[in-house]
Amino acid sequence: MREEVMSENKDKQAIVIGGSIAGLLAARVLADRFSTVTIIERDHFPESPQLRKGVPQSAQPHVLFARGYRILEELFPGIDKELQASGALPIDWAQEFHQFSHGGWNAIAPSSSNIVSLTCSRPLLEWAIRQRSHNPKVRFLSGCRVAGLLFNPSKTEISGVSLRSRNSADPVTLPADLVVDASGRSSLAPHWLKGLGFTPPPETIVNPFLGYATRRYRPPQGFQPEWKVMLINQSPPDGARLGYIAQIENNEWIVTLGGYGHDFPPLDDQGFLAFARSLPSPVFYQTIKDAYPLPPIYAHRATTNRLRHYEQVKLPQGFIALGDAVCALCPVYGQGMTVSAVSAIVLRDWLKRSSSTLDFQKDLAKSNALPWAIATTQDSRFPTTAGRSKPNLLGELMHKYTDRVLQLTNEDPQMYTLIMEIGHQLKSPATLYHPKVMLQVLGRGQR
Repeated sequence: MREEVMSENKDKQAIVIGGSIAGLLAARVLADRFSTVTIIERDHFPESPQLRKGVPQSAQPHVLFARGYRILEELFPGIDKELQASGALPIDWAQEFHQFSHGGWNAIAPSSSNIVSLTCSRPLLEWAIRQRSHNPKVRFLSGCRVAGLLFNPSKTEISGVSLRSRNSADPVTLPADLVVDASGRSSLAPHWLKGLGFTPPPETIVNPFLGYATRRYRPPQGFQPEWKVMLINQSPPDGARLGYIAQIENNEWIVTLGGYGHDFPPLDDQGFLAFARSLPSPVFYQTIKDAYPLPPIYAHRATTNRLRHYEQVKLPQGFIALGDAVCALCPVYGQGMTVSAVSAIVLRDWLKRSSSTLDFQKDLAKSNALPWAIATTQDSRFPTTAGRSKPNLLGELMHKYTDRVLQLTNEDPQMYTLIMEIGHQLKSPATLYHPKVMLQVLGRGQR
């Protein structure tokens, strides 16, 4: 990209399409380099933590991994205290996350760990980030829809966007030196680029046909569980059902049931409880049966893994894409918000290097590779998944090894802590193949 766009020139402008978490974090990073950053959002932002139409998944549970939590605190120092003051709960994932997997409950770490983040609702987290995003360099245009990209006469550089307001039928133009697409799964950028004569990015799609049903509960009077988050895991290839409970603000639980391969949980009271009773551990049903349900029950079916390969095509200068607009993951693995946080760091590093648009997309592709592999590899273990990759002999051996690791976490708190560190992106998955770990895992298999 042009060198002057990346410099800390005081008269440069950036536009971020989309005001959700990926867009807000991108705007925070851009504000260090641009004189003005404009966030364009088709919704009207609520003044308090509330569900909004532009984030259809906002009623569903969201997990902030420890790595994402650390990045959030780095970008917005002190935001953890502000979130806790609004009701978010700190959680030590090695002690306060209870998971049923491979026929048993995980072993609990005997002492506190550094695998720490917060549990709260998506609306509260997004609202807190948005509150911290207000500064003289960042402005919000809500109730506006981007209609297309503007370009220079030679069609080599993006020069801004065309947008429409709900209050006006006439489009207006907004110039920019950099346009960032953070508009999520419904991004229209491939269509816009094609209209400018560029090849839209090819896509890889892996659809597990997973459906959610979520509602909030108030816990029974005096009930004080040892967990802050409970998960009954799916178990491929046959165990298609899962359950998730998280304590959140306002003394509420967010309770979610899910099913792979079109095995969608019902949206009525009796059907919801019957689905919970069918899970492989009775603890989940016993926990919610005496709790007070808060209607409504929210369904969510947009769970397809979709990867747009922007790193493989020629792009105009002055345009990049990130977040779910590039790599949208099946939400059951809880990676989305942390992937968005890591994307903001990739953006920050790229801006410092003053490199090309394509370089950014290549850097982002490398960053997204592991979360994509985790989600699609696991989803592909269900035979009902469309677009799944069938493992070769090496893949089958790795599946068996991973299953042994997870079985070991039910009796070994150190192994469980290691899995949590890897899952929260604090350690590389390669750690599982350290000779000491392999001897322990394979030795258990021999026994």
